[in-house]
Amino acid sequence: MLWDIRTRMRPALHVIDLIPNVHRTPALAALRRAVLEGRPATIRLSDEDRELAFHDAHVQLTSPIGARILKMLHDGGHLKLKKPPARSLPALEAYIDTEIAFRAEVEAILAADAVMRARLAEIIADPACARPEELTAYLVSKVFAARLGHTATGTLMIAGIPCYRDRSRTTPAADAGRWRDEDRLCSWWTDSEGQRRGDLPE
Repeated sequence: MLWDIRTRMRPALHVIDLIPNVHRTPALAALRRAVLEGRPATIRLSDEDRELAFHDAHVQLTSPIGARILKMLHDGGHLKLKKPPARSLPALEAYIDTEIAFRAEVEAILAADAVMRARLAEIIADPACARPEELTAYLVSKVFAARLGHTATGTLMIAGIPCYRDRSRTTPAADAGRWRDEDRLCSWWTDSEGQRRGDLPE
């Protein structure tokens, strides 16, 4: 899942806390199971909804789609509660109501990502077509990797500017022996004002 989409989701436990008197850990497990495994069987999700409803990471995230699933679990009696279920869940419902806006943001993010990927492919195919303002260390590194190899170093003309990839001359002592060769690759160029841009060795 793209980082920009994840930033528009909330920590799952924070959303679960919008349900009064809920046992948090079992509710989190129930949400995760509902999204990833489709249980209980009454919950049917498209692949897109499954992708956008829940992000399973160190800090688990959920979206308004996941909040809607939580409410379904609550209304269906699938969540463990400390007291009888509340008749309404206004805080949870308020987050659910942002689903249309969330989906619109996701669509815009995916469209922008598709444009960026298409432009990157164009530049890889013809580095001369790049514009100087498009240069980034990421772009330079991608062009090097595609045209010369993943760990290649040297010089390439991109946007009519000599761009370089070499190995960082210094590695922090604490990291000695831990870094792979490709982790120390440094991509850079000199801009029109004579300033070095891109990755700088530490």
